[in-house]
Amino acid sequence: MKQDKALNVAIVGGGRACKLVMDMIFSDKFKALRMKLIGVADINPHAVGYCYAQEKGISTTGNYRDLYKLKDLNMIIELTGRDDIADEISQTKPDLVGFMDHVAGRLFWDVFQIEEQRIAERKQAEDAFRQDGRFLQSVFDSVQDGMTVLDCEFNIIRVNSWMEKMYASRMPLLGKKCYEAYQRRRSPCPGCPSLRTLQTGEAHSEMLPFPSEKNPTRWIDLSAFPLKNLDGRLVGIIKYIKDITERKLAEEALRESEKELRRKHNELEAINSVLFRVTKEYSLNGVCRVLQDMMEDFYPGFHTLIFLLSPDRDSFYSPQAGTEEIRENCYDRAERRIRDLKSEDALLQLLSKESFAPACSGRKKGDCPPVVRELAAGFRTWMAIPIEVEDECYGLFMLGSPFVDLHAEDGLTFVEALIRQISGMIRFQITKEVREKAFKEQLTGPDKFMGIVGQSRPMQEIYRLVQAVADSADTVLITGESGTGKEVVARAIHEAGRYHDTPFIVALCSSFVPTLVHSEIFGHEKGAFTGAMSQKRGRLERAQGGILFLDEVADLPLETQVLLLRFLQERSFERVGGEHPVEVNVRVIAATNKDIEKEMRAGRLREDFYYRLNVLPIKLPPLRQRITDVPLLANHFLRMHRLIEGKEITGFDSETMKLMMDYDWPGNVRELQNTVARCMVLASGSRISSDVLPNRIRSRAGRPKEWSLSENEENLIVSVMRECNWNKHEAARLLDISRGTLYSKLKKYNIRP
Repeated sequence: MKQDKALNVAIVGGGRACKLVMDMIFSDKFKALRMKLIGVADINPHAVGYCYAQEKGISTTGNYRDLYKLKDLNMIIELTGRDDIADEISQTKPDLVGFMDHVAGRLFWDVFQIEEQRIAERKQAEDAFRQDGRFLQSVFDSVQDGMTVLDCEFNIIRVNSWMEKMYASRMPLLGKKCYEAYQRRRSPCPGCPSLRTLQTGEAHSEMLPFPSEKNPTRWIDLSAFPLKNLDGRLVGIIKYIKDITERKLAEEALRESEKELRRKHNELEAINSVLFRVTKEYSLNGVCRVLQDMMEDFYPGFHTLIFLLSPDRDSFYSPQAGTEEIRENCYDRAERRIRDLKSEDALLQLLSKESFAPACSGRKKGDCPPVVRELAAGFRTWMAIPIEVEDECYGLFMLGSPFVDLHAEDGLTFVEALIRQISGMIRFQITKEVREKAFKEQLTGPDKFMGIVGQSRPMQEIYRLVQAVADSADTVLITGESGTGKEVVARAIHEAGRYHDTPFIVALCSSFVPTLVHSEIFGHEKGAFTGAMSQKRGRLERAQGGILFLDEVADLPLETQVLLLRFLQERSFERVGGEHPVEVNVRVIAATNKDIEKEMRAGRLREDFYYRLNVLPIKLPPLRQRITDVPLLANHFLRMHRLIEGKEITGFDSETMKLMMDYDWPGNVRELQNTVARCMVLASGSRISSDVLPNRIRSRAGRPKEWSLSENEENLIVSVMRECNWNKHEAARLLDISRGTLYSKLKKYNIRP
């Protein structure tokens, strides 16, 4: 009698399972399988099964579609364990080629592997099982998952011991309909894998909760595999049940862990962002704006309140109302609350003399002082965190909502960590503003004007111009060397006229990141670009009704100059990502230390933009042209830094003042202020002596007017280099020498920026 032809098989997935299946196919013990391996596919050429196939001379490939071309291919076994690959193979394989997916392949391997592992000690029993048909039942019992064999009418033909134990109260199972025995239904469950397998002739699986008498909340992986005869006709179904409760619980725990990690990551990013933004603020109102924006993003519907103590912790401190925001800020809200509740004394006593829990909230009972609960009246959810520095309390931060019901403890740790990080900055800002207020009270007298110090003739002309343009709505362009006080003059214009009660918003154009400059000035809509999580008002919009000061305006990109020119002409703009114009009433004051003509020739400054800015020009004189103001300025800065350093230094000795008067101050007023600050730190007596002056002042000041030839050459080179903003190519052209000669002279005279 002629034997049947061997079944030609190809495997997709060259891992460990592939090698085990190959061993079974090659083994004499399973030669009755009549299988012949003709191909293996895997994207990893180093996979153990893939390499094993190459050793055996079997065709290998990195693309499983190549297996379709193998001659006389009868079946593909998919062992990758990936459902997407199994589905794709099932849809793309040749029609006459059979298919066994990874679930059936796993069962195939489990059955024969378990039998192989136990074959030694059960050799005698194996022969008996083969004779009386009990072999299959023994294999079923060896599988530590549920297995049921059904006929095409859903009648139970065989079950393994796992199923018998699981359904012991419903025995006997054989002969019953599976849906009657297992689910106590009168018809198959909708979407049942067995029903779909019967309809399609293919394997199906589903994960679902599995109620039982002992474990009503367990999860199972329910799979159904077609059982076909040699003619390929479906004659039954193998129903496979695997308990995946532990895996499901582990997955849930992993998801919760990932969710918690994401939350912690977002909180850490938020704290870093707030710290970065807070360090760029120069006032408590700026710190308040950063905190409010951040809290509104994280906790929509919540109000922010900050109660602050003075540096001596003997009274409350209220920052001067800022002109940059129209909305009520957290300091105003806190001041109004303690005033309405008449709780100033009780809260001051608590913060300055008593102690309480590091943080408290509305969910915790009995651990918050009465005055804190009184302040939280009307809030449905709230939390309170002391602002502490070195174990001393300088205020109280509160976050509350009258509408939102939230577990405050969920955010308490995060907010507490945030406040702890910025407490030092808040105390520093309080101390700084108190000192600045005391210092500003000294800015009166004939030699001072709106914060500007000087009585020289050039400064008197500046005072006249400031008063003349203060009430105008036209654009002002302030020019002058670096350090001459252009922002001080801009603020004087703001304070001297009808704009003094309006916002004064500063845009330091040279500090903007090029990709975000439009967002900084014009704002952006939510989703306008990556990271735009909410709508942001730009500096133009925040300056509504007041003044926008564009410092270092010549550093703006040309495309931004075009947009600003359009705004100056039409008084409207669009946010980044916006589609509708925003109209604002804003006066623009611009400033630059650049050479305007040179910038326009180089194409870095548009002429039309310059002429639109240069309606009311003010040119500030360098300090060397008003040298008589040096004593006034020096003593002004001495008084200011005396408050900061806490030193009792009364003034400068005559030699020091003479050296400062003889110096040309290339860094202008800013250099003079930094010099006085340095002297205040280094001085040890009651007056500042010349030995604490920087070497550049002692060496360059007081020189005789009749310099030698080399000194004249050195001063000429220094003058031209400054004029060219240290551009060596341009300086060599003006000096009519080669760049090599210029480099050698710079080295000779040790000339540096």
